[in-house]
Amino acid sequence: MKLAHAYIFAILLILPACTHAVSGPWPSPNMLEGNAIKAGQKLGAGSVNLEGPKSVPVRSYNTWTLHYTVGSAGLAKGGSVLVGMRHMQHLACKPQVSDPKNDGYFSVQGKYATNFSLDVPGRDVFPFGRFFPWQHIVRATNTGDALKPGTTINIVIGDTSGGSRGMLMQPFDETRYGFKVYANVDASDTYFPLAHTPTIEIVAAEPVAIMAISPSNSTVGQPTWCLVRAQDAYGNPTPSFTGTVTLKAKGLQGEKLSHTFTEADQGVFRFESISLSKEGIHTITAQSNQFSDNSNPIQVSSTPPTELLLWGDLHGHTLYSDGRGTPEEFYDFADRVAGLDFCAVTDHAYQVRDEMWTYTKQATNNAHRPGQFITFHAFEWSGVTPLGGDHNIFFLEDDPPIYRSMNMYHDKSFQMQHEAPKQEDIAEVYQEMLARIKDKNIFCIPHYGGRRGNPNHHNPKVQRMIEVFSEHRRSEDWASQFLTQGYRLGIMASTDGHYGNPGYGFLKYKNEDEALSDMEIGMAAVAVYAPERSRESIFKSLYDRRVYATSGDRIIVDFSVDGHPMGSEFSSNEAPTLKVNATGTDTITRVEFKKNGVTLHWIDPKRETLNNITWKDSLFKPGETAYYYVRIVQKNGEEAISSPVWVN
Repeated sequence: MKLAHAYIFAILLILPACTHAVSGPWPSPNMLEGNAIKAGQKLGAGSVNLEGPKSVPVRSYNTWTLHYTVGSAGLAKGGSVLVGMRHMQHLACKPQVSDPKNDGYFSVQGKYATNFSLDVPGRDVFPFGRFFPWQHIVRATNTGDALKPGTTINIVIGDTSGGSRGMLMQPFDETRYGFKVYANVDASDTYFPLAHTPTIEIVAAEPVAIMAISPSNSTVGQPTWCLVRAQDAYGNPTPSFTGTVTLKAKGLQGEKLSHTFTEADQGVFRFESISLSKEGIHTITAQSNQFSDNSNPIQVSSTPPTELLLWGDLHGHTLYSDGRGTPEEFYDFADRVAGLDFCAVTDHAYQVRDEMWTYTKQATNNAHRPGQFITFHAFEWSGVTPLGGDHNIFFLEDDPPIYRSMNMYHDKSFQMQHEAPKQEDIAEVYQEMLARIKDKNIFCIPHYGGRRGNPNHHNPKVQRMIEVFSEHRRSEDWASQFLTQGYRLGIMASTDGHYGNPGYGFLKYKNEDEALSDMEIGMAAVAVYAPERSRESIFKSLYDRRVYATSGDRIIVDFSVDGHPMGSEFSSNEAPTLKVNATGTDTITRVEFKKNGVTLHWIDPKRETLNNITWKDSLFKPGETAYYYVRIVQKNGEEAISSPVWVN
């Protein structure tokens, strides 16, 4: 029954490409995997179905039985079935086969249970990339006689019979949580992905709060909006919320200032065509019988501002790499649920095959609504740190190329057998970008990430910003390594979310979820000052470093040096004066004025609004080269960091 590898790969080559990777509900346009599925079907690799709950709450314990039916090829002695779960499974519970009393226990039950041994293969068995992002794998190996077609193997996921609580679910909701199944029918090293990927839905828990979001700018008497979402303890929008929410604020006007939520709202409602009649800084209060929240601060002016303060998330992943949800779901959340002004999917290029990149670009263009919600084409170039580290690459154009790292490749992976071009290191990526640059139409941003950006690599024309907040950590210290070398980089932040929730991520019970306590989860955001809510305007403002970072709250920051706004460069022989205006979402407890990365002056204002706070650098020497920025910390732990201004 041993199959020749040459025969298998011949099948892969001659079968036509399929539009989607699976015939079931798993949506991924991957030609290579689609051909492998068809080869497995032609061979008779078997089929699978899932028995158990179809919809479960976040952080609940559950049990399923996965029934694998042996196909026409049979299952040889030494043949095996793999059950894979995706990259972020460690935020739920890792699968295990050694302790029936603990969470995540797998077993084989039924007539053929004694035929199988279970293990959780390490990287010595399946090197990184072989099945990524389905790298949390349980392998069931047939140690008995060959099994005939039609035989059913019952693999219990979250077996509770030995005292385990079951399989713990992740803290973020998901429309398709999948169990990927591969069959090695002839005891070779060839694993066929089965045609059907069983999925379940993970839904939000009960609502514990509401959250209100509005644009940071408004003009007296002109229409604006306020988005209200009900959320559970982890920040997931809760469709079960049925309360009535009323908006209140000084001078608030509108035909509809109250709304009773229904299931159709899916926990989110946007109050449109409301307005504020008075100048100044305002917040809108959203009030229900159970919950209340004040919106982010809104700057209301008598005439339209020359620059809008806009909010975005420029770093997040979908199921096309190691995240969750489709690109369409990603952009829908950013717009409808998070209330962002702009957004970008940045899937890892080494996992995005050409057909997937084409599909992502289509989704990005389809989600783009000029004047309302802006999307950008982007991807993450992922190379190990010595070769430059992770950088997100952004394009202003509508149909850009994709670059992949040569060191992130696996010749048996269905997503990492990627096509040309491939770059050895980030310097080669810079050269590709420089060949395309024209009028600020391309830039890249290094980040702390899994393969942190390397401060020994820089090109000033294309490397324009650096990411200081994300789900990984608050990394101002790491970013300072770039700035102190003279690199003139704007300061930005984005979630690096893998949860399908751009602009928000998810929250956590700090005292309950010990497994999550080390993570900086979720709410990083980038703010940009731009003349218009359009692709070109926002993109060029980002390129010009008219940006600042927050750890998530929409804190208003206006920072300048001798009248020059953040991101600027100017020359002077006079001691510069730094000025900051800011409005927080909570009491501001600390303002730090920094020179060349060192805090030289700070105040503890203990109020929410700062008006024209100044500090003059009395130590400045004529001709000295320096950069300055400001860091603002709130009572609730949220913070903001401005982009620098460079002198001389």
